[in-house]
Amino acid sequence: MAEYSRAKLETLENAVLTKSPNEVSAVFKQLGNLMNTARALGLACRFKGLPYVRALVEGGADFSYTRPSGAGGYYTIFYWLAPLNINEALRKGFFVDIRDGFFTDSVRNTSIRRNEIKSFTVLPMEQRTEIVKYLCKNREKVCLDIDELFYYSIMSGSKPITKILKEYGAGLSEKRLKELTDSGRDYHWTEFCYMMEALEDKECIPVLSRLAEELDGKTFRYTDSVFWANYNTYNNRTRLYDPKLFKFVLEYFNQKKMNKKQLMTGAINENSVECLRICAKLGWLDMPRKRDEMIKYASDNEKTECTAFLLDFKNRTADLKAEREKAEKKMMRELNADPNSVTELRKIWGFEEREDGAVVITRYKGKRTEIEVPEKIGNMTVREIGDNAFSAEAPRLRTEQIGLRQNITQITLPETVEAVGDNAFSGCSNLRKVNIPEGVKKIGAYAFSSCLKLGEIKIPPSVKEIGKWAFASCTSIFSAELPDGIAEIGENTFYRCIALKNLSIPNTVTKIGKQAFQLCISLEKAIIPEGVGEIESAAFAGCKKLKSVLLPLSVKKIKNYKYKDQETQTIFYMDNDLTVTVPEKSYAEKYCKRNNIRYMIKEQD
Repeated sequence: MAEYSRAKLETLENAVLTKSPNEVSAVFKQLGNLMNTARALGLACRFKGLPYVRALVEGGADFSYTRPSGAGGYYTIFYWLAPLNINEALRKGFFVDIRDGFFTDSVRNTSIRRNEIKSFTVLPMEQRTEIVKYLCKNREKVCLDIDELFYYSIMSGSKPITKILKEYGAGLSEKRLKELTDSGRDYHWTEFCYMMEALEDKECIPVLSRLAEELDGKTFRYTDSVFWANYNTYNNRTRLYDPKLFKFVLEYFNQKKMNKKQLMTGAINENSVECLRICAKLGWLDMPRKRDEMIKYASDNEKTECTAFLLDFKNRTADLKAEREKAEKKMMRELNADPNSVTELRKIWGFEEREDGAVVITRYKGKRTEIEVPEKIGNMTVREIGDNAFSAEAPRLRTEQIGLRQNITQITLPETVEAVGDNAFSGCSNLRKVNIPEGVKKIGAYAFSSCLKLGEIKIPPSVKEIGKWAFASCTSIFSAELPDGIAEIGENTFYRCIALKNLSIPNTVTKIGKQAFQLCISLEKAIIPEGVGEIESAAFAGCKKLKSVLLPLSVKKIKNYKYKDQETQTIFYMDNDLTVTVPEKSYAEKYCKRNNIRYMIKEQD
């Protein structure tokens, strides 16, 4: 069975850098059967040459990797990248640790005497291509996925190596092809966008063009990450509006997923008439409303050249009489429309019909910051506020939508509502007032998290379930009145509610979840009622002003938190002025004794 020994592996690596190939073979044989020889093999591939690679492979070295217990991050699984040009794109990818000197163009051996320290530079490309040919021939023996090496060779701009790999049948795997072209979220797409961002301006089109050749005629996915990888004024990155790159992105990335307004306003910000001309040819300005919106934006921002182009485009292409007549008809329809009709309500609300005929509000599309949710849409009754309905943290929101939701100050829910979904109002940072109707039975996870202006929460007795993190980081909540009937205060429910002073826990609660009141730094007193049987880790940790807590006889289980070599954290960790009142000879008393928590015995009633 292969053995892991850091000392032996360092001996092997040192031999690769300082000894001859025959001596490396002898050292390897003497060290015995080792696992995780990938770094030694990578050093040979990058800095020493084919004879060293052969010596290691024939001795049993490969690129496989098994993380040993307690080994930390010294070894990585990515040393098979060694023959490539390690450009900034590969360094920016999540797989390359920039602290590891291996991934530079030279490496110094400092494990020998100071006056003999040697520096080794990366091998010439022709030598590295010979090594790649050898690795391809022995791909199974050295545990090398040549398709993955092919992908990263393109991203690194290592053209000769890409050519060699193609000759050996390498290409994008079906999984990699799907990750680059299909919708969805995954680690490798994020990695690709980070690498694209790190490409130098002159590398961008050549690298992406070569990769596009492998997409079987499909286009790249498009997300906001593509936009920000190529246009970020905070980092002085404006290359997206180089007309050549702009045209390339629009041709080779999925246009259906593009935020056209975002792309065109960016072009106006950069005063790029040529990029607007490309948009016009694609039909992006054919819709009068969109065209006029861009004219106004360019004019308001004093982008003279873009304004002139857009006005000229309008004069050349628009049927102004027809547009005016259409606008007038639309205005009359809106003036005469019933504001409570389903047609008009669809402009403001996204909604779905449940099987029982009730309505779930799924999305707010309006512009107001003081909102009244309708009781009915058509003949259907609104019974539920769905997941992310008002959330400023919902997926796929445009920048202006996020800003609008963050500025919502008041929401009035109809009395017909019975449930509030996960993340329903999360991130509505200026929300000051919201009612929870008497019929609500469930409040979902993260429902009101980060509603920074919300001051007081009154939860009706109908509520039987409150999800985790429901009111987390509501930094203005000073009072929380929980209803009789809930059985559990879930994890992080009131985490970092730094203004919370008044707390009432009903006697129906049997469990308090982990970190439920952590960092409630204004909380001074907590009475935990009889009936609570379990309190999970860090439930009241960091409550710096907490002076008095009553633990009941019913408590039979309290969890502490321990992380690696750090000290054990009790449920009252860092509550330095606290005195806990406990029943005599109770589990709570034993817990306080065991954890050196100051306590006093509860007087008999």
